[in-house]
Formats: sequence, C-alpha cells, structure tokens
Amino acid sequence: VQAGICDAETVDLVVKNSFGLRLPVLGPLENADMVGLDLTQEIHNVILRHLDRSIEPSPLLAKMMAEGKMGIKSGTGFYSWSKESSAELRQRLLRHLVQLLAKNAGASA
Repeated sequence: VQAGICDAETVDLVVKNSFGLRLPVLGPLENADMVGLDLTQEIHNVILRHLDRSIEPSPLLAKMMAEGKMGIKSGTGFYSWSKESSAELRQRLLRHLVQLLAKNAGASA
C-alpha cells in the first residue's frame, strides 16, 4: 500500500485467498484497523526491525497516525468504518471463531 502497488482491500483479498488461508476473516490491514493503528505502530516500533530490513515503522502508518486515522476507533484507517460496518466485521469474526470451536469440539469427541 505504501509503495502504491495496490490498495488495502487488494492486500487483504490476496492474503485471505493465498498464503493467509488461516486468516479467511480478517486480512492484515483489516486486523490493523480493528486493533487500532496506534497499537500497530507500537508493535512496529518493537518488532519490525526483527522482521523486516526497515528500521522504523512504515512512513504511511506514521502519516495516517498524524492525521488521526486509527482504524475502527476513529472511523477511518486503511478502510472507512461506520458503526454498522465495524459491527459486521466483528460479527463475521465471531461467526468464524464459533465455527472453528464447533469443528474442533467435534474432532476431539
């Protein structure tokens, strides 16, 4: 997204349908919006240098934070969030987790 190759929705779509099949509900940028870009930035401050050759958080993330874009909690981040759309996302995640729990309970029975 920072390099302008694609938008947040495309990143999340690719991850959900390829190497991130274990993440069918939330793409990484939806997840960042859900937990808050402020927390995401703090995570980047601590571990990013160990995961990437970057030595500081994403300039795009810093710009968004400076603009007050903190994800669901502010109503905008990589996506625009209304009360309805954030509630739908949480419901989608809850349904997925309940299905996984039911599947795992059936497998161990």
